[in-house]
Amino acid sequence: MLLENRTAIVYGAAGALGSAVSRAYAREGATLYLAGHHFDRVEMLAKEIAADGGRAYAHQVDALDPEAVDAHAELVAERAGSIDVSFNAVGLDHVQGVPLRELDLDDFLLPMNTFVRTQFLTTAAAARRMVEQRSGVIVVLSTSAARAPMPSGGFGVACAGIESLARELAGEVGPFGVRVVCLRPDAIPESVQHGSYVRETWRRAAEANGATLEDMLAAKPGMPNPLLGRAVTLADVAGTAVYLASDLSSGLTGSITTVGCGVLVD
Repeated sequence: MLLENRTAIVYGAAGALGSAVSRAYAREGATLYLAGHHFDRVEMLAKEIAADGGRAYAHQVDALDPEAVDAHAELVAERAGSIDVSFNAVGLDHVQGVPLRELDLDDFLLPMNTFVRTQFLTTAAAARRMVEQRSGVIVVLSTSAARAPMPSGGFGVACAGIESLARELAGEVGPFGVRVVCLRPDAIPESVQHGSYVRETWRRAAEANGATLEDMLAAKPGMPNPLLGRAVTLADVAGTAVYLASDLSSGLTGSITTVGCGVLVD
């Protein structure tokens, strides 16, 4: 088991991607502290993981609130004795599909004020504890929008900022034995069927371009054409999140791992 005897915090744990990663971490032996804005959802996930033989505890945490994030990290560190893995899958609805030249300033800034904010707060909180214990892995979540020239509004800019955050933090904490790695998945059409916020985000983006959500999802695997000829799945991303958090990737830090079935080629 790749994460046996590890303590992992997953923020946004009850979302489509957060729950997939949480289940994968649990299967690999991690003890999970599931953080989410809606307690009933993370509590249900914790019970499901426990029913499958895993160990999970549910907590209501506003991952945009500095005091709430820090207090939760301190609670986990005290109860578990360490924080070994931190993963933030928090996502919020935002504007896509509108050209930057036509985008309202508040809509442009929203992804910076949410996605970048929550990644900074949770990575910094984990880094403070991990530096003290001189070990740990922070898995930062970006998306292929950081590299793709597409009308993603401020989201692509925010993702690029998250990747820069990961590199800078890796440089700071590396001397203390702490790794920071960035996971960059392409869009995951499957997540729409699992309650992800992207349903509304993508629906509006599709309608802004005279299409339906169903049209956009059907066309996604060919726009652009990934080398594997298929879209990314939740299992693809969760499996990579396990690898990045485990000792199998012990030589990786300050790096970006793209899970796109070949949609981006470096």
